[in-house]
Amino acid sequence: MSTSKSGSGLLTYGIVVLISLFLIFFVGKELDPATNTEKFVLTNDGLNHFSKWMDIAGWVSLTYKIDLDKYRQVYTDEQEFFQVTKDVKNIILQNIDKRISALGVSDYTSYIQSLDDGEYVVVEIGWVSDLDQAKEIIGKTVELEFKLPFEWDIASQKNSRQLLAESILKDLSADPTQITTLAAEYSGDNVVYHTYSGVTRTQLPGIYQSNPELLKSREIGSVIPVLTEWSYGNDVLMAWGQLTATTSEWFVITRYNGSSTTTGSWWVTNTVYNIEDIVVDYRPARVPAIDPKTGNLLNGAFFKFAGVGSSQTGQPVATINFDEKGKEIFCNITEVIVGKQLAIFIWGELVTSPVIREKICGGSAQIDGQFTPATAKALVDNLNEWALPAELILSQEEKVSPALGEQALKGAILAAWVWLLLIYGFMIWMYGFRQGSVALLTLVSFIIVLLWVTKIFKYAFSLSGIAAILLSLGMGVDANVLIYERVREERAKGLSWKEAIAEWYEKSFSAIRDGNVTTLMIAILLFFVGTNVFKWFGTMMMVNIILTLLVIVPLTKRLLMWFYRND
Repeated sequence: MSTSKSGSGLLTYGIVVLISLFLIFFVGKELDPATNTEKFVLTNDGLNHFSKWMDIAGWVSLTYKIDLDKYRQVYTDEQEFFQVTKDVKNIILQNIDKRISALGVSDYTSYIQSLDDGEYVVVEIGWVSDLDQAKEIIGKTVELEFKLPFEWDIASQKNSRQLLAESILKDLSADPTQITTLAAEYSGDNVVYHTYSGVTRTQLPGIYQSNPELLKSREIGSVIPVLTEWSYGNDVLMAWGQLTATTSEWFVITRYNGSSTTTGSWWVTNTVYNIEDIVVDYRPARVPAIDPKTGNLLNGAFFKFAGVGSSQTGQPVATINFDEKGKEIFCNITEVIVGKQLAIFIWGELVTSPVIREKICGGSAQIDGQFTPATAKALVDNLNEWALPAELILSQEEKVSPALGEQALKGAILAAWVWLLLIYGFMIWMYGFRQGSVALLTLVSFIIVLLWVTKIFKYAFSLSGIAAILLSLGMGVDANVLIYERVREERAKGLSWKEAIAEWYEKSFSAIRDGNVTTLMIAILLFFVGTNVFKWFGTMMMVNIILTLLVIVPLTKRLLMWFYRND
């Protein structure tokens, strides 16, 4: 190689190193909230834009309980229930992966954990600046439900309605001021709110006339701590959780707001009451849509994707597409409800209830909600991004401080600098100042280019990844030692420095390449079959080996040619 070619090659490497230094210190990546994508930005704080994995940056562990109750009610066979819930858990993990990616976080892990009281999904995510936002995004659920008009035996629904009433009473007892909010939340399911102001007991419904003790000695604003059952001609009282009659038609939940005494005609005094109540009818307005042939519940578990389409009149509509199993269930359901309504609920809100004119076996349901193109697309986007087959309930939150990882990082960086100085001294002692300087320059250039690559591709530094870097620096020095020893042998044969360097490159590069390739194979194996710790180690090893062959070896040759250009 001529001196001019060597100088030209060094100039190229010099430009690469300078660009890398600029990118390291003055360029960062930030998440654009408008587009939810990352973009490069100029900054004076470039070093703080490197990604750090959880063991350095600290992390947050969020545990969500997977609410599988609606599947348990439908799938009574244990084997079938196991298979269905297995699919549900896989869908949840896939969706969580998409949601965390939207946060701009690359260092996280999520997995399913089975405990005695149910199934949980555990999400361990690297330290985020807005934890509340992360919790909202990860746990947000679009409840996609399909319901039919209630037409069957009341007794078959009584138990579930009782559980609903008990749940409302429990929530209301915790905060009586939320009575109107709770009533509104369930208003579409034959749950009715009443308020009575300044009325006598005889003007109240029969439940209060038959049970005067309900309105005695109550604290104003309190909830009567019993769930009341009311039937025509036979008013009864049900203590919390204990049913005392079986022929009733409503559950009544009451909030007492006070009473006063008024004077009527002929000096007769009357007690008037102010109360609110929530009445839960035994008959729900609608019941979940269940396949009459298989007993499978049609819900978000079979949701595949949503799209924007047009109705027969050309109006924008949203279409829900099912997977193969959902397609069959939807076909079986629509076959038996021709002429009846099929209601579609999203987030508990009724969005449409079309009358089924014929059985639909194409695998898609149409939502016609008098949309504009923009609102139809917004609904479709929400469904595609947030639909989960089961609700996630946050049950535990744990924060792990980054202090320990930061200490380890500082220690690793200090060790790397000390190691570089020791290696520099060792190489000068063994091979002289010029060859020692070549070794130091190639290693520093290697580190600079490595930092640039990891920053651009947003590789999250971990303690195992840093260990891989230090190991790769040692391998780089091994390459320098092999090069220098080979050059020394060629010099002993009487060759000039330029001839010895050229001869080394001709005869020894293949040996260095093959040694690194065998190590590369191990790194690939660690990446594909290892745990997270091994994956980070394997990934960094792969990057380091490639950069060793692209930077350390050819740069060493060019620097040696330059340093010994006059010898």
